[in-house]
Amino acid sequence: MNRIIRLIILPLMLVAVLDTTAEEDIIFCEKFENLKNWHKEGAGNVKIKEPGVLRIECVGSEQGGVGCMAFCRTDFPDHVAFEYELQVIESDGLVISFIAMQGLNGEDMIEDFPPRKGQFKDYVDENGPLRSYHVSVSRYNDEGEHTGVSNWRRNPGLHLMGQGKDLCKEIKRKYKIRIEKDGPRCALFVDGKPGPNFTDPQELPGPIPEEGKFGFRTIGTKVIAEISNFRVKRLENSKES
Repeated sequence: MNRIIRLIILPLMLVAVLDTTAEEDIIFCEKFENLKNWHKEGAGNVKIKEPGVLRIECVGSEQGGVGCMAFCRTDFPDHVAFEYELQVIESDGLVISFIAMQGLNGEDMIEDFPPRKGQFKDYVDENGPLRSYHVSVSRYNDEGEHTGVSNWRRNPGLHLMGQGKDLCKEIKRKYKIRIEKDGPRCALFVDGKPGPNFTDPQELPGPIPEEGKFGFRTIGTKVIAEISNFRVKRLENSKES
């Protein structure tokens, strides 16, 4: 009988240890009780729909125009994974995630620049002052037609780094997103499935994006996205962690 009890208890103890270790790897966790950690730019609305859910709305615009932006005020280091749940309610447009955004000279992209209007060129222009990577998902055109692909780009300059199948095609379905940033390697996972990824060949002028802000952009004639369970984890297997 005692042997049976030990066989039951020991695995439970191991699970508890593993859970604790996993929690220690989380360096940022957003409960979305309010917007104090988030900075809005552009048109549309950024609001707490209900406790735990961030809602980002862009209505009446067009791709390349003024979008609705929500940037986390925290600067994140390199060698991390961003995880969140994404539910797109309306999608005549697309959703973009920016990572490692900062000024070309290391400036804080919120505090150290004049207010921006939310035009796409404000963040990606070849001659602009900001550096980042970004990835697009739930990628529809302004007429609500799915484009089929998801793109990774490097800024300034909108340089295409990677492309693959858009795994966030279904509207109103909740997806679990994971974006890994590990030096020159960036990768997207959706519900545990690998999406587009790349390793930057580092052939463009200037250093690669390394650390900085994370932000969301919704853009199109009508795009409404809801974000929940946002957290940032240090990559366990990174050579730099």
